[in-house]
Amino acid sequence: MRCKPEIGIRFLPLLFFLFSGLFLALGYAQTPAATANDDKAAQLAAGKKLFMEKCGKCHDERGDKPLASGPPLNERTLTREEITRAVSGRLRGKTDDERAAVVAYIESLLKNKPPPMVELRGETLPPFG
Repeated sequence: MRCKPEIGIRFLPLLFFLFSGLFLALGYAQTPAATANDDKAAQLAAGKKLFMEKCGKCHDERGDKPLASGPPLNERTLTREEITRAVSGRLRGKTDDERAAVVAYIESLLKNKPPPMVELRGETLPPFG
């Protein structure tokens, strides 16, 4: 017994819908998240490389070397602005992307994360306390 051709044509939209759903489920929908993670990993690797070239002598690879000026880098509570200011001075000959990579790497080293900033009426303020 053979199917009539018009019955097969009726099922084409259903098959298209099922296969497109399968395509999305197999990874297409996950690509942006994976790309973001890959970009972050690449940025941290580039930041680490520059950090080791310019800052590692005094701070060591993980920022855990004690300094005469105070606690090791990774034990300080530094805001992104403070890190950016220090990196901009030390790496003034580097591109914005390179400096941003070093800032991201230093942030990843910090054990004492700064408290989140609070936005109030369009102004960003440090938290109360």
